[in-house]
Amino acid sequence: MALCVELVGSTLTAVGEYSDACSGYALMTAQEFASTPTLAALFAVPEPETVQTAFAAGLTLPLMLWLSAWAFGVVVNYINSRTDDTVINEE
Repeated sequence: MALCVELVGSTLTAVGEYSDACSGYALMTAQEFASTPTLAALFAVPEPETVQTAFAAGLTLPLMLWLSAWAFGVVVNYINSRTDDTVINEE
């Protein structure tokens, strides 16, 4: 478990276990440091399955939303056309 350390003068002093209330620095072991995600891990090449899922969702979701909006518009226009009073102009 990481320790909370503070800089007092020119020395590091262990305050206790690391928590959200730690106002100093986190002192970690080599194993803890190795398991901590880094910025390089965020920009690593993703797995093919992850790319495939994101690509499919990026194409499918907008298409499904557009089709739902189109179908809703068709139903609303159909109901509106049935309730409109037709006016016949006689001259």
